[in-house]
Amino acid sequence: MSILNLPKNIKTIHISQPLFLQGTNKKGILLIHGFTGSPHDMLYLGKRLNNEGYTVFIPRLPGHGTSSEDFLRSTWKDWLRRVIDSYFDLSGICDEVYVAGLSMGGVLTLILSSIVNPPKIATIAGAIIVNDRKINLTPFISLFLKKIKRKWANQSYENEDLKYLSNEYWTYHWPLQAKHLLKLMSIAKKRIKKITSDILILASEKDETVPIEAAYYIYKNVSSIKKEIKIFKESGHVMTNDVEKEKVADEIIKWFNQ
Repeated sequence: MSILNLPKNIKTIHISQPLFLQGTNKKGILLIHGFTGSPHDMLYLGKRLNNEGYTVFIPRLPGHGTSSEDFLRSTWKDWLRRVIDSYFDLSGICDEVYVAGLSMGGVLTLILSSIVNPPKIATIAGAIIVNDRKINLTPFISLFLKKIKRKWANQSYENEDLKYLSNEYWTYHWPLQAKHLLKLMSIAKKRIKKITSDILILASEKDETVPIEAAYYIYKNVSSIKKEIKIFKESGHVMTNDVEKEKVADEIIKWFNQ
């Protein structure tokens, strides 16, 4: 699908706009959202980190926060390139840059770190392993189906932007795009030994998308000397925007402030 043939009415909705928050301590933090997510998932964490003096950048990954048609035109290469470019941009204005990513953003954090090895990183429900083993079939399924309607009823949202995101992204399975996520997972596994950054690994027992096993896989396979795991009890998959978001932010702030 050519980028030259995008529908003319595509736009980035308000809550999915990328966010830049200028800090005071000459240190930057790149926050990376997840698959079918957008910058709003990292907003609370970003503001908390900015209050600590950090310059925070939350980019929007291509195809996210716009429309399902746009999403289907994006690939793993687009997502990874945006993350790399964002890191370089932040490095140009900060003395040090740390990185934290949620879900697929955690996978992108691992790949980025295997290339540039920032001083400190954090993965939040990093999706290097997922519960749905059908993802391994997506290279085949995507030849026939690009999206599949979910069986469960749509969650009700009062916020119009969240309603839009639900209708465009969250009410479907995405075999074609999941194939690109699978590719990123594979790259991360191949490159994980190259990671030497100090790493904080966050996971939740109630996460139905990413198993605890993923956190321990990251812990065992990175080459980092300084590494920690923190397991939460009540959070769902989007740990940065769930019932324990304050505690999640506290742990990440403490890690980066060390």
